[in-house]
Amino acid sequence: MAFTAAQLALNDISPSQETLGLLNALALTLVSGLRSFSPALFASLFAIGAGNQLFYGYFVWVVLVIFALGFTVSTRYLPETGEKQPGDDVTGDDDDSDITVRP
Repeated sequence: MAFTAAQLALNDISPSQETLGLLNALALTLVSGLRSFSPALFASLFAIGAGNQLFYGYFVWVVLVIFALGFTVSTRYLPETGEKQPGDDVTGDDDDSDITVRP
């Protein structure tokens, strides 16, 4: 669900197709980096919470809820849309002068 939410946010704030490609590449790079160490980090947080009975062993859940609330609040500060105008054509101009029609 987080991947879909990030993709929808990137699609909404991207001003052009070229920028969307760059944003996708950066987002996937950052997500891959986070996925490399997150399991070890949260397993360690679980072990610390369960071993020391922080929040009755639910310390990792408190951390996850704080992260979720933080990310929910941070999405409020995203721009509403990109700099695209409502009538803009995604594929370029609408000039069909290069098409030759033969009778």
